[in-house]
Amino acid sequence: MDSELPIGERILDGQGPVLAELLELVGEAVTVRDRQDRFAYANRAALQNLGFASIEELQAHPDGSLLDRFVVYDEGGKEMGRSMFPAPRAAAGETQLPPTVIQVVDRRTGESRWEQVQVTLLRDRVGRVAATVTVAADVTAVKNAEIHTRVLSETGRILSSSLDYQQTLRNVAWAAVPALADWCLVELAGEPDDRRDQVVVAHRNPRLRDLAGQLAELEPDEPGEHSASSRVIDTGDSALLYEVDEADLERIARGPGQLRVLRELGIRSAIVVPMRIRDRTLGAISFYTSDSLRRLTQPDLELAEQLGRRAAVAVENSRLHTMLAEVAETLAQSLMPSPLPALHGWEIAALYQPAVVDERVEVGGDFYEVFDAGPAPLALIGDVTGHGVAAATLTGLMRHGARFSGRLEPTPEAVLRHLDEELRERPSNAMCTALCATIHKRRLVLASAGHPAALHVAADGSVTEVPAPGPMLGAFEDSAWQAETLAVRPGELVLLYTDGVTETASASGERYGVGRLRQFLSAHAGSAPQPLLDALDAALDLFRGGEPTDDIAALALTPRLH
Repeated sequence: MDSELPIGERILDGQGPVLAELLELVGEAVTVRDRQDRFAYANRAALQNLGFASIEELQAHPDGSLLDRFVVYDEGGKEMGRSMFPAPRAAAGETQLPPTVIQVVDRRTGESRWEQVQVTLLRDRVGRVAATVTVAADVTAVKNAEIHTRVLSETGRILSSSLDYQQTLRNVAWAAVPALADWCLVELAGEPDDRRDQVVVAHRNPRLRDLAGQLAELEPDEPGEHSASSRVIDTGDSALLYEVDEADLERIARGPGQLRVLRELGIRSAIVVPMRIRDRTLGAISFYTSDSLRRLTQPDLELAEQLGRRAAVAVENSRLHTMLAEVAETLAQSLMPSPLPALHGWEIAALYQPAVVDERVEVGGDFYEVFDAGPAPLALIGDVTGHGVAAATLTGLMRHGARFSGRLEPTPEAVLRHLDEELRERPSNAMCTALCATIHKRRLVLASAGHPAALHVAADGSVTEVPAPGPMLGAFEDSAWQAETLAVRPGELVLLYTDGVTETASASGERYGVGRLRQFLSAHAGSAPQPLLDALDAALDLFRGGEPTDDIAALALTPRLH
């Protein structure tokens, strides 16, 4: 056989190549190790991957020196020692070795590749292992595409998992660690004075996480205008630093303290992208590699920019949600009933439970107000239509309007008339039910505007309703209300309440109802106001089995003996 002819001509001549020559033509890296686990053969692709010109040069280097040139990770990002590699495991006697996917990083250049490694055992005539053949296929493109797809999918899931502002920032920071970068820093743009109001850090290495976290503590009052994140936030343009040197660190750092920490973290490569939504830049996300020694690339930059856009949407949504929740909470707290005044000759207590929706207080429409109106104290309890800010506005109008009109004309029917006029002057169809009472010595004067009647509990447990309902406030132009007088003796009690009490629903959807409420009051005849309302609150809680989904308000009054 003429070995001087090119392989192609020898194949056509029927002479055929030897196995080693064929292996030079394949794209996979092929190596063969002998019984002593030494390199016996490496094809051209393997020599190129390992950085050697010939098999003789490779054989002259011990395996330990190879690991000085490369660092190897498993699919989960955990660094692998030589004993974990497929070939040494096969040489040690393992026979069932499935294909293994590893990431190889060149310590000098930071370039990385993914390989799928398959090991085959060659045996001699008596069945002993004579050599191990390792075939490493380059799967970098496929693996990177898989990682990028997974990161985007996982990012979409975790960024939509919470509307809590701080949790969203943490989710943004961890979205691409460790798949894209070793650690990540999220900065939000502050006011026009260029201060940043939030820094969140995530790091794959627990030992370095605290060190990276110091970057937030070392945030200067006046960050350098030439820092990388400042430029990205100001211009909206991304930055990719393939290989970070000392000059780059000085540009990245936002002050001397941060520069010291960045040096200690040993940054290899960096990407800074804006978090941009519409025409606004909310902040910047910085991605860094350090202990993995990987170098970030243009495809990594494209992935990082997609993450930046998604993070901006999530941050903006959580910021709006948090702002609205804070407004609602502030509004709800401002609409909490005023402390009850001391009433001469009467004992009074109140129950107020705002609705709870999605674990937060919902601004609702139930209210009560008790105040001194001159000749006699005045009590008002009511329920405006709707929930949210509109209901809160009406609630405030009713409460403060009652105080103003009560001092002008301190009678229940006059107060209801003034409140009705206020509602009908509003452009929207604002309506409200209300029960108003003036409190005199052992008697109440009551008028109702479409509100549930007060319940009078006699000493013997009998329960009666008073007064008869009049038209709802804000509903009709020619409305009028009639007041009724109720005598109340010591030992008797009057309950004023909103329909949140009777509309309380059980898990099966059954309503508590007026009938149950009357039975409850009859069973608690003779109780003082506060113990009775405490017992009612417990009974409603037991009936519904959870937080109230509608507002509840109630007032209980009883004359004192002396």
